[in-house]
Amino acid sequence: MIAELLQNGNDPFRDISSFQEDRSFSFVTVKLLFKKIPVLFYLSMVLSLFLLYGNNSPLYDQDEAAYAGFAKTMLETGDYLTQSFPFSEPHRKPPLHFWLSAISFQIFGVSEFSLRLLPSLWILLICLLTYDTAKRIYNDKTALFGFIILATSLYFPLNGKIALVDSLLTFCEILGFYSLFRLLPKQHTRTYPWVLLFWLSVALGTLTKGPPVLIFLGGICFVFLFFQETRKIVFLLKPWFFLPVSLLPLFYWGYLVWQNTNGELIRWMIDWYILRRAANPVFGQSGPPGTYLLLFFITLFPWSFYLPKALKEIWNQAKNIYDHFRKKTAAPEPTNILLLGGIFFGWVFYEFLMSKLPSYPLAAYPIFAILMGKIVSDAEGKWKNAIFFLAIIQSFAVVFIALPMLSEKRKDTIIAADHWNRKLPLNTELLAVQNPALPSLAFYSNHPIREIELFRLQNMEKKTILLLDSESLLLVRTLGIRGKSLGPEFPIWAYDRNKVIKLSLYDTVPVKPNLE
Repeated sequence: MIAELLQNGNDPFRDISSFQEDRSFSFVTVKLLFKKIPVLFYLSMVLSLFLLYGNNSPLYDQDEAAYAGFAKTMLETGDYLTQSFPFSEPHRKPPLHFWLSAISFQIFGVSEFSLRLLPSLWILLICLLTYDTAKRIYNDKTALFGFIILATSLYFPLNGKIALVDSLLTFCEILGFYSLFRLLPKQHTRTYPWVLLFWLSVALGTLTKGPPVLIFLGGICFVFLFFQETRKIVFLLKPWFFLPVSLLPLFYWGYLVWQNTNGELIRWMIDWYILRRAANPVFGQSGPPGTYLLLFFITLFPWSFYLPKALKEIWNQAKNIYDHFRKKTAAPEPTNILLLGGIFFGWVFYEFLMSKLPSYPLAAYPIFAILMGKIVSDAEGKWKNAIFFLAIIQSFAVVFIALPMLSEKRKDTIIAADHWNRKLPLNTELLAVQNPALPSLAFYSNHPIREIELFRLQNMEKKTILLLDSESLLLVRTLGIRGKSLGPEFPIWAYDRNKVIKLSLYDTVPVKPNLE
């Protein structure tokens, strides 16, 4: 295009003042560029920049730092089966996220940015799948609003700026959801690619976090069985064959880990991720049914203005299904069955669990974005424009103001680790008497950290360096364990617990053995 302009005597690199004389490049060409390149491309580029900006900030405790530690240890030791890292035992999971993080470390180097690169990609892909689903169900305008709602809401895009397993899990869930959508009768697509993609999403999802992907996609398939038009999709999926095949990667990893750890890790995961979470809160996060509904009004801000209408639409579709079975009315549209099944097993199901972690209903957000996108696209008046601009302002404020401020407050562990890295010889082992639950400190430290029980210190026959908080330091001195403090005490703000932990190093004097 520029070559044609040059041949015609229109130099696009002329002084900008000449544009007033010849508007052919400054206006017509730009207009043509915008017409040839889809708006979705520009939205994706902007979202990518927002997701990647500032991703070199310090790690978040506890989950992200623990996951980063697992990946870093795998890369250093070559052991990709077991998961070992200081202060991180409660955060062990199936390994796919850690494997991918280790690969990213291998390619791009060990850094916060390379750790968060793939989660940013998963969130972008989820938004694109949401766009295409909404476009096929409704129209381009609804699809654009669905994309924008998901990308500019308060909570969902933040999952691309912190390297948790939930972004990958949600991508697997939505990929499976999209595959089911493409298998619906009116889509007229070849079936086998989408069948294989569905089971691939199940295989990857179970290898990421286990049961949630089965709850979401298996729940939708269970709903499909009650309706003639969707029942055939379940039989098309051939779950009696493909389900065991899709679980083979998880079972094979579990078999190898069972051999490696004598079953300890697998038994712990079954208890922690299945039995306890169904009946008890974890990490003290619990709430009554309705907790997530309230959370949606907060996390979907400012688009939550349209959430009541979306909930009303969901309720109407649920009534249609009830009337279909009770009053023998016409069967609902397969698309509505899919959306309602996704809402139920992506959100309502988790309302009845005792444990209430914000990440549980993430798969419901794209579905809400589709329903709300339709409402917004049909809406008229000044409110729509005002909410749109408020969403843009909020996104800028979060990315360029709020997150950098929080980043500054998360530098405490880096400051402490850097000081000890300079003062102590490389690979000096540190013994932690009490778990401070700061895996980020272990990640930034050049020294291995090992937890030890306090009573063992009284019989230590070699010189040791203890990592202690202020309470443990007082207890060590009270017990008469001789030694000296190494340098200053470092206050570290544990923001996940809203408390300050003061850590220091204590060089002990070995106990002489009694030769009598």
